[in-house]
Amino acid sequence: MTNCFYFKIILVFVVICAIISENEMYLLNLPEGTTCQNGINNSPDYVCKLINNCSTVEGDIRAGKYPAICSFIGNDPVVCCSPSTSGGTASEGPPAILRPVAKSYSAPEMCRQYSELLKFKYDSVHSSVETNFTTSEPKYLNALNCLNNNNELLTQRIVGGNVAKPGEFPYMVLLGYGGRVNEEKLWGCGGSLISNRWILSAAHCVINSGRTVSWARLGDLKIESDTENKNSRDYQIVDYVVYPEYNRSYVYHDVALFRLQKDVEFSDYIRPVCLNTNRLLHLTTASIIGWGMIRSNGPTSPDLLRADISLITIERCQKSYPPNLYARAVHGIFDDSMICAGDSKEGKDTCSGDSGGPMQIPHERYFCMDTQIGITSFGAYCGSKDTPGIYTRVSHYIAWIEPIVWPRS
Repeated sequence: MTNCFYFKIILVFVVICAIISENEMYLLNLPEGTTCQNGINNSPDYVCKLINNCSTVEGDIRAGKYPAICSFIGNDPVVCCSPSTSGGTASEGPPAILRPVAKSYSAPEMCRQYSELLKFKYDSVHSSVETNFTTSEPKYLNALNCLNNNNELLTQRIVGGNVAKPGEFPYMVLLGYGGRVNEEKLWGCGGSLISNRWILSAAHCVINSGRTVSWARLGDLKIESDTENKNSRDYQIVDYVVYPEYNRSYVYHDVALFRLQKDVEFSDYIRPVCLNTNRLLHLTTASIIGWGMIRSNGPTSPDLLRADISLITIERCQKSYPPNLYARAVHGIFDDSMICAGDSKEGKDTCSGDSGGPMQIPHERYFCMDTQIGITSFGAYCGSKDTPGIYTRVSHYIAWIEPIVWPRS
């Protein structure tokens, strides 16, 4: 019996005793990844972690300091984990971490750098192709997916729920669950590559069917795990950061970042998306992508699908999700941190399995690049015009994302 298992038994026993004695001080009802206690004298905060991911729990118990219980994932307790200066490693699955704010590069700065990936491709491979940009503007690169077989620029993308083309969404990520290298992966949520090491997704995608997110597949169009694709690559996820105010019981602040074990190798089929920083951006349409269910309670799509949907006013969205009917949205829908979108004629929507995937628009300056404006979060009935989908608004969380993903240190 391992020490970790021994101490988990002790903690479960403590919880049972607390319940029997009607002492609720140990039961915080907080989800994994949230702050459960503020640090002292500028020390790091205490964070809710699975007991196997809390490196300080053994020392605390030996010192007679029994951590409070945040919640349970299955039979495994999530404890209020005290901060450690040395850090610890998880025995299975990545730990939830919170990082201090530091000077960082901005999302627009990094977007410009990512545009250079296309410029390099244009200069070295498609140097004979001319664009329609004026001579006063630089000639931005045209990626492989923006050229047809005759090296002519493609001016339109696929519309209306069609299968995505190779390289059309090079930032799209398929998230896998299962901690061991030789364990069969369960593919569930989506995400977007936003740097050479980080993925942006939904906070509720951290756990899927009792498993912790552990894998990221990039450059693929097929969800089947046994499909051979020379353009796809699998990367292990070693850390995740959940937005501090996220609570699993509700739909608010549904955003998380996943860190890969090693840097991503960029290609025509794998490269980052730009993030929208304009909080006053007014749009009428955007596109969504994913491998989720093609209808409510229906099968998932084996192919990556894309559809264009309409953005819906907050007033109409509030009517679709009245607080008295949807307990997880008890405070209503907030325009500053959420995007409401759907199809007025029914049929185009995200569904179960699409969670964490991006909502995007073409970049206003860099040709053949997209700007992510939303993250697929939740909805009531897939494809219904009366219950549009809700997406986490990316611009609201830029100040939180930048220091984590692009620190200057």
